[in-house]
Amino acid sequence: MDVPRRLAVGGPRGALGYVVAVAGTALITAPLLAVRTDVSETTVVLAYMLVVTAAAAAGGLGPGITAAGLGFLAFDVLFLQPYHHVIVADPQDYLSLGVYLLVAVVVSLLVAASERRRAQAERRERETRMLFDLSASLVTHGSLEDTLQGAVHAVRTLFDLAGCAIVLPSGDGLPVAAVDGRLPAGLDEGFPLRSGDRTVGALVVVAGGPGSAEFGEAERRVLATFANQAALAVERGQQEEQRNRALALQETDRLRTALLNSVSHDLRTPLASIKASASSLLDREVRWSDAERDEFLATINTETDRLTRLVHNLLDMSRIEAGALDPNLMESSVAELVGPVVRRARAASGQLVEVDVPEELAPVLADPVRLDQVLTNLLDNARRYAGAGPVQVVARQAGGTVELRVVDHGPGIPAPEQERVFDQFYRVGGGRQPEGTGMGLAICRGIVQAHGGALRVETTPGGGASFVLTLPALPRRRPPEGEEAVADREVARP
Repeated sequence: MDVPRRLAVGGPRGALGYVVAVAGTALITAPLLAVRTDVSETTVVLAYMLVVTAAAAAGGLGPGITAAGLGFLAFDVLFLQPYHHVIVADPQDYLSLGVYLLVAVVVSLLVAASERRRAQAERRERETRMLFDLSASLVTHGSLEDTLQGAVHAVRTLFDLAGCAIVLPSGDGLPVAAVDGRLPAGLDEGFPLRSGDRTVGALVVVAGGPGSAEFGEAERRVLATFANQAALAVERGQQEEQRNRALALQETDRLRTALLNSVSHDLRTPLASIKASASSLLDREVRWSDAERDEFLATINTETDRLTRLVHNLLDMSRIEAGALDPNLMESSVAELVGPVVRRARAASGQLVEVDVPEELAPVLADPVRLDQVLTNLLDNARRYAGAGPVQVVARQAGGTVELRVVDHGPGIPAPEQERVFDQFYRVGGGRQPEGTGMGLAICRGIVQAHGGALRVETTPGGGASFVLTLPALPRRRPPEGEEAVADREVARP
């Protein structure tokens, strides 16, 4: 921004005005003397009036009066008889001289006043432009810290300062400052940031930059106005931060409430089953058959696994939120990742699971344990809603990624809820009570994102939901000469 630090125009240029007065009078006089006998007095007066006007325009009232005086003397001495004398032969010439001098002085006054108004208008225009540039620095950034940093940089640049800072008092009394440049112990000037009847901070400046000059009234006025605007930006930023904190607290309360509601239900159910089974086994007054005892023990075992999964989910969610999920990445085959998960799903439910995972797919960089967790969750979710219909697991390479789809033909997920299903504790409603804690898909997305991939849901053509998992693909490595690659072709074969 090429705006000079000195805003005041400084009035008309006096030295130039005096040069114009002296040189102009001399330059006008020389040619007039050459034709003195042929030129009229009116022409001489008008010529000197031009010099008066030029001198006043260039230098103001002083040079204009000087030009009027020089013209008066030249007109009297050189163009009125007797020549080279101050006195004149014709008394009417005194009237001409007086009228000339009066008109010259009036012209000087008018031209000087016009120049002053022009200078003031130019100064106000520069002040407005600079204030606009400063104000723009308050709205071109995001956070309050970035806004203040941009503001102090703009002030320092526009005024050629050695340093500038905006200081805000914090809650513990220590100043929080946005600084640009150097700030020695002694600050040149400070401008309070006032909003209404409150002072929310201060704008401090240190002169001494290249080409710097002392602050004038115009600079102080601009900086004082800017400080008031900065105070509004500070208040707006503080209010925004308070609003964000309030929203964060509200979201925390919502998640806490959802967690308590969900976890309390999911804890009570298996605990009640475990308690009932254990109490029955401990009851010596009842003789249980071996089959009944096995059923009680199986219930305890199943519900304990359910509690373990819940605890693991809670731990995973806390790691994801803290950014502490650190997968153990290694080069892995997608077919080898899918195979065990599919076999377990078939064994657990006997449901038809169709697999289409080509073995020639590029490998991916993945944590096999974590990806097994994700695929198991997605497949269980698909089987739960697929009903009697088949579930499909399809993998394809798409550019630099491997895309794995878990497809069902159940009721599907409404479009407005397809993104919300990945929120914590959110469960899609419908004709039946949704199962689970609502953490599974949120954990799945967190794990996939930790792998550098993505997880989304789409509507299956013909009805149903398709969960699409994408992972960055690695270049395939060709086996060494004479060595055969070993692959378990059963892992991806339905």
